[in-house]
Amino acid sequence: MTESRKVNLNMNAVDITNVIGNTNRAEFEKAIGYLSTWNLTFPEVNIFSDSKDELTAVYITAEGERGYVIGAVWHEDHYGFHS
Repeated sequence: MTESRKVNLNMNAVDITNVIGNTNRAEFEKAIGYLSTWNLTFPEVNIFSDSKDELTAVYITAEGERGYVIGAVWHEDHYGFHS
């Protein structure tokens, strides 16, 4: 486990507002929380949105390389997480 994690939300206010408008604020916040804290062996995660309803998290190794990628897919009333 890493001692700390850097979480980068690569979304501006317009992107976030669009995603929340197409989904649900509570579910969006749960998804960001889940993606931010998944597998704490990676010291960094970059979270992106498609400005519609999907999220992508890219986990970065201590060496600065991509270690894993997870997508959060909107399922009408909740997010499902797929790698």
